[in-house]
Amino acid sequence: MATSMRGLTQFIADIRACRVKELEEKRINKEMANIRRQFKDPQLSSYQRKKYVAKLIFVYILGYKVDVGHFEAANLVTSNKYTEKQIGYLAMTLMLHEHSELLLMVVNSIKKDLEENNEYNNCLALHAIANVGSNEMAESLGPSVHRLLISPTSPEFVKKKAALTLLRLYRKYPEVLPVGEWAQRI
Repeated sequence: MATSMRGLTQFIADIRACRVKELEEKRINKEMANIRRQFKDPQLSSYQRKKYVAKLIFVYILGYKVDVGHFEAANLVTSNKYTEKQIGYLAMTLMLHEHSELLLMVVNSIKKDLEENNEYNNCLALHAIANVGSNEMAESLGPSVHRLLISPTSPEFVKKKAALTLLRLYRKYPEVLPVGEWAQRI
């Protein structure tokens, strides 16, 4: 990933080379202004979107406030390319809280990823549900997670992730999941 996203690699190197906090803040503010400008471009490619969202994730991990790029991360979740989907899910789980309205827009994409016959997309979706796990997600996605758990065609690692995701949802919202009905089938 580092060799294919030279702009991200260079940005990280620039931040690490800053000796004082003021220089770091100046470099981050300059990059945030560039990212805001790039996101306004209607011709922005999906590769560039992925690169800029990865930069936002890095800035967020450093502890700075990131108030842009949430919608672009949601667009990456809907992508068909695994690397773009992965960055989108990572940004979503890190930067959005469970009461965010943007999560409601992504629920259909997560459901689609749960229903696919692609274990990698299944795992990305399960990871996002377990980490964000809003009440709406528990209500609308709980049955799909349960289906993955009891499906004879699901690989073992997907079943394990589905079980842990259901446990997480049950601990947060025990009234939403019909555990009595599901316990017999598991």
